[in-house]
Amino acid sequence: MENYPARSARHRGLMQQFTPLNLSTDWTDYSVVKARGVRVVALSGQASYSTNDYTVENAVGCIEITGGKVGVHGTMMLIGFTLDSNPPPPAFEIVSGDAVGMMTLPAHCFAAYVAIANTTGAHFRLGADGLLNALATDAASLYLPSAP
Repeated sequence: MENYPARSARHRGLMQQFTPLNLSTDWTDYSVVKARGVRVVALSGQASYSTNDYTVENAVGCIEITGGKVGVHGTMMLIGFTLDSNPPPPAFEIVSGDAVGMMTLPAHCFAAYVAIANTTGAHFRLGADGLLNALATDAASLYLPSAP
């Protein structure tokens, strides 16, 4: 016990100060999350589809991917597919305590994204302004390079 400092008889317990655990997340940066569950709906493209405050006009399909928690927030990626020629840009927001990334893509991408989402190693990236939201078959391809 020579490596430990001597302590008085009155002192009991560990000799370190308690620091509360900080579970807050800085969502101004992106987080990479492993996909835990996937739900897919295929539609006719003749009507809009809405889920969790996310709406896709002329929807051909929608993929809902749930991930593990990041800090205190559950994570989810919503990917909608539309026949519209000008889909809205990707977005990110905190909705009811969940961090939700949203992407609306052209209808011809639907099958490819369903295949990626259903792989065992699927991960997604979400956060910041949502413009770099992404889905991949592994986590390594989603990490952004550090700024010099």
